[in-house]
Amino acid sequence: MLLWVMFGCLTAVTLAAVLRPLFGSPRAAPEQAPSNRPHAAPAPAELAVYTDQLDQLKHQLAQGQLDAGEYEQLRVEVARRILRADDQPTGSAVAKRENLAWSGMTMVLVPLSCLALYAFLGSPNIPGRPYAANAGSLANASAAELIAKVEARLAAHPDDVRGWDAIAPIYFKLERFADAADAYQRAMRLTGETPPRLAGFAEATVLANDGIVTELARIAYQKLALVDASRFEPRFWLALAKEQDGKRDEAAADYRAILAEAPVDAPWREMVEQRLATVSPSSPRPRGPSSADVAAAAVLPEADRAAMI
Repeated sequence: MLLWVMFGCLTAVTLAAVLRPLFGSPRAAPEQAPSNRPHAAPAPAELAVYTDQLDQLKHQLAQGQLDAGEYEQLRVEVARRILRADDQPTGSAVAKRENLAWSGMTMVLVPLSCLALYAFLGSPNIPGRPYAANAGSLANASAAELIAKVEARLAAHPDDVRGWDAIAPIYFKLERFADAADAYQRAMRLTGETPPRLAGFAEATVLANDGIVTELARIAYQKLALVDASRFEPRFWLALAKEQDGKRDEAAADYRAILAEAPVDAPWREMVEQRLATVSPSSPRPRGPSSADVAAAAVLPEADRAAMI
């Protein structure tokens, strides 16, 4: 609360500096000779107007446009106006007093209004926490707590694409492959497909389906291969998809093409060679279940039948 009181004082000082021109001219008025009259003399501009009127009357008298009686009557009237102006405060003094009043009210009411609004809507009684304490709480928070906070944020703001991009690889590292694929897909729906999103979505989808290259993963890898034909990853998974579909000859041709272009020291070269050996013509073809196998499976309990499959 003390901090906000200080802010209120600073606001008042700032307003005083801003409103200073309304207090009056910054230059001091020249000293005038003392007078027995308690009120100020007429303004110089107003006195100049009356002096000019007297000069015009004298000129008209000299030209014969006025007789002596008319001149004297008009001269007395101008003299009366000078006396009335001398008896009233000048307009600038009145304006100065009004400016001082409004400025003082502004300097007091604005800070008080801000403090009252904060006391009503804010939380002045919450104790302050230094930055070190906040940083320590974040450092001590577990990964599950941080993920829960991000998930709560995304639940409230599902269009936060940065949140989906951030949490997708975290899901993947935690082997939550289905959640990772969903996060990548949401990010692509919001702001479009990018190579990292396509690669992450396809790989997470494959792993979420126990290594099966599903149709969605196949489409993602095809798009990724079109974007960057030099990448071996989408080519390998597309070849594996053909192998899983029973197109062993096409898969073998794709494996050979990958090995022909792959670096000799590529860490994944051995894996591709193993897949090629599996689908090559010399390797045994997968044998389907016989009629005896099907009959034996029919009488098994559901759990045992699923395990055999």
